Amino acid sequence: MRDATKAFLKAAYREFYFRRADSIEFPDQIESREFGYIPFGGSMVRHLTFRRPGEAAAELLRQTPSSVYCSNARYESPAVPMDEKGWKGAELIFDIDATDIPTQCKRGHDLWFCGDCHSTGKLPRPAKCPKCEGPTEEYHGTCEVCMSASKEHTLRVVDLLTDDFGVASETIRLYFSGNRGFHIHVFDPRFDLLDPQGRAEIADYVRGGSLPAPQTIASTLRRAPHVSPESSLGWMKRITSYVESKGNGYPGTVQKLVSEAISSRRALIDTSVTTDIHRVFRLAGTLHGDTGMCKMRLSSIESFDPTQDAVVLSSEPVALEIRYSPQLTLKGMKYGPYKGTVESLPAYAAVPILTKGFGEVKP
Repeated sequence: MRDATKAFLKAAYREFYFRRADSIEFPDQIESREFGYIPFGGSMVRHLTFRRPGEAAAELLRQTPSSVYCSNARYESPAVPMDEKGWKGAELIFDIDATDIPTQCKRGHDLWFCGDCHSTGKLPRPAKCPKCEGPTEEYHGTCEVCMSASKEHTLRVVDLLTDDFGVASETIRLYFSGNRGFHIHVFDPRFDLLDPQGRAEIADYVRGGSLPAPQTIASTLRRAPHVSPESSLGWMKRITSYVESKGNGYPGTVQKLVSEAISSRRALIDTSVTTDIHRVFRLAGTLHGDTGMCKMRLSSIESFDPTQDAVVLSSEPVALEIRYSPQLTLKGMKYGPYKGTVESLPAYAAVPILTKGFGEVKP
């Protein structure tokens, strides 16, 4: 990354944080959280701690990093090495990413590209470019189809939590991740002290695995006083309802019918995210390092349009030398595809091209 590109990116992000510092969502008990950030062109800096939101916001403006993170865990000493922190609990979090959900649209916007000759092709990615034997990388795009699927799987998680575990809807917060999916933060103290195994059982339940469910931590948590007897039937009720809806004329086997029932209601979450009790997550209200879009809390996921609502950088034009870039759709405008051209683009469209290494700021 050229110095001019790095300077532009920092300036674009800094301008946003000057305007929108009050939109950053700092967590409760901030003094017990671990913070981290990734500078442009650098590697992760972790084990940071702040006593109050103003102190954290000031450091963010000073550093103007590519990405900012905060732990869902609370620690006695968040600034020391991991095995000395003194873990005190962590909120339950789920991650839904369009990349993990099988949709037909991926054939059109997911591809590989060569870093040397800029050749491209459909996935799967070859180890070396067949044209020049240069290094290859994958690019995963998004469209209305796969983002709609991500929304559907996010709402499935919410349904499973509220119906089967008795989680109050007001304790669940939904966020756009800033890239290809959504985060679900659960502020229910019943989950805070769960270890990775307990969280894995909940993740497995949400994904529709290990059915029928054994007597596990997940099944114990489902016996909350406010869970109705009907809701406590969980997956059995869902499967039975699906089977009944198909009637006696269904041509498939019972096993196939049950599999379809589970597939229609399970949520394809990233299990590694839910089970990691020391993970740091992108801080809500900050910018994604790959897209320039904002991680933001959602009041209505159904009406949310990431290509409009999460595009928060300025529209000031910048000249780019673009080696290669697939087509982007932002704020109702299509940009690209580009290959070996010089283009003047608004900052919000320039940033995802630059951060992915597809181009540089023109000197």
